[in-house]
Amino acid sequence: MTKPNSAVLRDQVYDELGALIRGGQFAPGEKITIRNLAKDFSMSPTPVREALYRLISEGVLQGEANRSAFIPLLTPEQIAELKDIRLHIECFAAERATLRGTSEIAARLRKTSAKLKRARAAGDRRADLALVYTFQFELYAACDMPNLIRIINSLWLKTGPYLNLLFPHYIYAVSTDRGDWRERIALGVEKKDAAAVAAEVKQDIDQSLSYIANIISAASMLKLAGGK
Repeated sequence: MTKPNSAVLRDQVYDELGALIRGGQFAPGEKITIRNLAKDFSMSPTPVREALYRLISEGVLQGEANRSAFIPLLTPEQIAELKDIRLHIECFAAERATLRGTSEIAARLRKTSAKLKRARAAGDRRADLALVYTFQFELYAACDMPNLIRIINSLWLKTGPYLNLLFPHYIYAVSTDRGDWRERIALGVEKKDAAAVAAEVKQDIDQSLSYIANIISAASMLKLAGGK
């Protein structure tokens, strides 16, 4: 068997680490070290270091001098900017995906939604967050536009860690207020109702990122007040 070369391993770490970041498996400000990643991925530090430096160069992570990096702390204004960009791009992707939708895609979305509900009921936040990411990208993937998916991936690398701030209050509130909106997306895909699916995606992005921006703003104000 051919042994994977460094470039292949680097790309593997980059892809897997990116999926973890997009899926909220790291929190804002959390430190990521080469040593721990190499241990987690069961490989030498070299490809891990290269993948980490790539994410730093892309602005996804912020580097430190001691062979580590951390998830950047974004301002409310930066979150608001990302929200506006995501609203345009992801609603477009949702519309395109819905027009190409099939009953098989709808079934896949329902299966992921069911897993998410079970994880949420069990209080398994890590699985919950990973499935939030999985559901959205199963929808967007149906648009069959690879360049668009790469753009959305890059945006989720910025905002994925902030999904952690939605627990527990926002998650409870949205479950009460919006009901089973993921089922409405699956139904919209079946019916090829692009407007309905885009409306659900728009509300999700708008409400969740507005909530996150407000949380960050309130924390900043408390920090300033505490320093006086």
